[in-house]
Parts: sequence; C-alpha cells; structure tokens
Amino acid sequence: MKTIRAVIVDDVELARERVRQYLAGEDDVEVVGEAGTGAEAVRLIARLMPDLAFLDVQLPDFDGFAVAARLPVAPVIVYLTAHDDQALKAFEAGALDYLIKPFDRERFGRALNRARMQIGLKGGAPVPAAEYVKRLAIKDKDRTDVVATSEVDYIDVAGHYLCVHVGPQVHLIRGSLGDLEEKLDPAEFARIHRSAIVRLDRVKSLVARRNGDSDLWLADGAKLLMSRNYGEAVRKRLGGA
Repeated sequence: MKTIRAVIVDDVELARERVRQYLAGEDDVEVVGEAGTGAEAVRLIARLMPDLAFLDVQLPDFDGFAVAARLPVAPVIVYLTAHDDQALKAFEAGALDYLIKPFDRERFGRALNRARMQIGLKGGAPVPAAEYVKRLAIKDKDRTDVVATSEVDYIDVAGHYLCVHVGPQVHLIRGSLGDLEEKLDPAEFARIHRSAIVRLDRVKSLVARRNGDSDLWLADGAKLLMSRNYGEAVRKRLGGA
C-alpha cells in the first residue's frame, strides 16, 4: 500500500492540530512536515516533495495561492479557509478541494478520498473500488426523470443549476458540481474546467490553445473548454492524448 506523504500549512496551531487528528487514524497517510507561513511552506514543500498539502489560504506573509505559484512542482493541494468567497480562485489555481473551516471529519474524509484517488492516478497505482452513482434522479415539479450516467455527455453550470446534457436534452438539477463529481466514477467522468465535467468516452479530440487551455470536442459535435489546470490529468486518463 502506497503511503501518502502529507504536509500541513496553517498559521494557527489549533487548525494544524485538527488536521493532524483527522489524519491520525489513516494508516496510509504520514504527516512529514508542518509550516505556519507561506515562506516556510515553499521551503518545506520544495525540500520534502510531499504527495499532498493541506494549505491554508490566509497566511501571515503571502497567501496559499502564492505558495502554489512559487513551487516548481506542486503536490495535490486541498485549500483550507474560514471564508467561502475564494473557492473559485482555488479551483482556477488547480486545487483538488476547498475546505471551509470549521469542517467536520466527514467532509475532511471526502477530500482525503479524492486526494487518494488523484495521487493514485498520478502514480499509476490501482485505485480502491468504490460505489458510484449509476443513475441521476432529476425532478421537475411533479415529475422525476431517471437518467443513467452512461447516457450523460457532460455536465456544466448555469447560475444556481447544473445542466445535465443527454444528447439534445438538457436536464436541470440543483447542487454543487464538486459534490456531484465525488459521486461519479472517475474512470468514466473527469473535471475539465471549474464549471464542467465530461464523460470520457464521449471525447473525440483535443485542440490545444496558445494559452495552455484546450478545445475539447465530443462525438456529437459539442465543443467544450478544458482549462490548462485540468489538462494534464485528463490527457492521462484519455490514454496520454
């Protein structure tokens, strides 16, 4: 079993202690270092090259986004913060997840499981089997449509709704794209943008843009934007395209 080497970065000792407590019972995770400032974090991560970093957004010298930007090779990052107004910036920076303090053990556990999966995919290690949804129940007033996930082409965000695209049909559901992503089989679906998830077997081609983003074309002719922050992981899951 692969041991995940993790670091904890937060300027508040009690906050670091909470993360340590949540990790204490995880046999496959080893906390290899801690830091309380951005400068310490950059030095620590560059020296230890951990697999995973729990990284506070608000630090005394510079923020967690600046920490990630200064690293030649960044680990999988789960951002921690007391505020919910920087979630978009976190995902634009390539964060795996974003935990709002005070988070409970269950929410932390979901983030850790996502990290396990991402680290397993990066290292080519087998990912433990898990139960993922095979159907989506989509309510519209008094009617409920049941859509098999095998029929879904992609899902994107429109205001307060998620748009589930099934051929020419679009079903609207309420919820968080991140929460839905956790329920979908990562062997079948991938996040390609902060506001879009695609079914991998629908992808026909990728066309790179000069800024590092890509146009992702589906078999039905739909064109989606794939952010450069997700591009490398998606290409690996498509077989190194």
